[in-house]
Amino acid sequence: MRKTNVSKLYEAYPHLRRIDELWGTRDCREFINRLMNDTRDGQRRGFPGDHARTILRLLMEHDREFPQFEENITSDWRDTVGESRRGIQG
Repeated sequence: MRKTNVSKLYEAYPHLRRIDELWGTRDCREFINRLMNDTRDGQRRGFPGDHARTILRLLMEHDREFPQFEENITSDWRDTVGESRRGIQG
């Protein structure tokens, strides 16, 4: 059961109710993450502060509850650095 209060977010942006349908899936994490990034070549205005914070809380809550879908940026970065170092040394 989600703890983040989304009533004001959904009131302002009813199409974001899709989060409820996707909750607990990799698609949900990707959907929320896309909301936080500009995918419109600089044309996205962004969300007002209160709604942006709610979306961030949803992402953090989803990652805590479903860590298997969280992107592991650190290990990806380490793999890339390791490959670069091997290429330089070898």
